[in-house]
Amino acid sequence: MASTYLGRGRSRGYGLYFTDQRIIGVRMRLLAQALLAPYLIVISLLYLLVFFELGSREILFVFLPLVIILADQALRVLSRRFSERIISRKSVDVAWLIKRKKDFELSKKEIEELLMKSPLRGLNLGGGRGYLRITPKDPQVQPIEIKVHGWNQHLKLRDLVINFASREPRVRAVEYPYGQ
Repeated sequence: MASTYLGRGRSRGYGLYFTDQRIIGVRMRLLAQALLAPYLIVISLLYLLVFFELGSREILFVFLPLVIILADQALRVLSRRFSERIISRKSVDVAWLIKRKKDFELSKKEIEELLMKSPLRGLNLGGGRGYLRITPKDPQVQPIEIKVHGWNQHLKLRDLVINFASREPRVRAVEYPYGQ
């Protein structure tokens, strides 16, 4: 599974791959950022247009900020969907995956616990994101936290985690209740 709605650290764009004995994490932030470049160019041009129209007394000046806000929201949704579609397609290409640099790779023997928290449904203003926390058995190694920004991605990831944890050797999998 790979998505722009998954992330590790501050950036979005991440892939998680589950085999029968391993979890592999792959950062895809450069691909996700490259796909957002057209959005950034269009919005930057609109802001430049507003900046140069500040001295104008035309009626366009009154409506231009509203146009930018509407264009920003529309382009944000479209670019996110477009990026999501491309990254999801790339995630099923095994040859492409093998070429990517792995962020981490843990076997079931190295994992103490898989902890998931559900993101809030509906309008998500940043405070309601969920996560998957992978706690290694070695206390010297920091837990790995993958942020989940979308409800559909959470459901797909939840199914993968349940399937992975239930196979022998079993791994403890815990889920926080929805909304806590």
